[in-house]
Amino acid sequence: MNSQTQINQILDIVGAIVVEIAGEVQFMTQRAEELLSQYFLHRIPDSLPESLQHWFKNQISRLTFNGDIPYRCLPLHIQQAGKQLIVRLIPDRIQEQYLLLLEEEELQSFSISALELLGLTKREAEVLFWIAQDKSNAGIALAIGCSEGTVRKHLEHIYDKLSVQTRTAAVMVALEKLGLFKSEFVAVSS
Repeated sequence: MNSQTQINQILDIVGAIVVEIAGEVQFMTQRAEELLSQYFLHRIPDSLPESLQHWFKNQISRLTFNGDIPYRCLPLHIQQAGKQLIVRLIPDRIQEQYLLLLEEEELQSFSISALELLGLTKREAEVLFWIAQDKSNAGIALAIGCSEGTVRKHLEHIYDKLSVQTRTAAVMVALEKLGLFKSEFVAVSS
């Protein structure tokens, strides 16, 4: 298989659109057309939807008005029914056109099975899940059918595995590790 065939296969999986500076679509893969139809209502085939066109123009205006200062185009994220569409802009300044890469991915959720992916046992994941639902140790023990002492023991293991000391910290670290929360807190002393 030659490299051009491989590139075409990748573009069909991801979805690609070549757009000229005025916003006119020059080329669009079948996958890109499918993704646009899924995530944007009332659109004209072989063109960018109005809201995507607005984002595109905003991004390229930042590229051109900043002159020599490099500007990193931030991807556009559109969420829908447990999935998200990520649109990335890649400029080609030589040909004065742009490549939009479209990729769909499943959204991670805060679930027992997702918590198990963090290295927790099923029981530990259940305990942490119920902690996030604001259950007390007694409430968790009742929900999962064990004693409060067993819940406390599971909590000790959760704290060790996540390197935390509190229930709140355990939930926050789990959210961050699942990509559902970005921790960018900075402590400032007065």
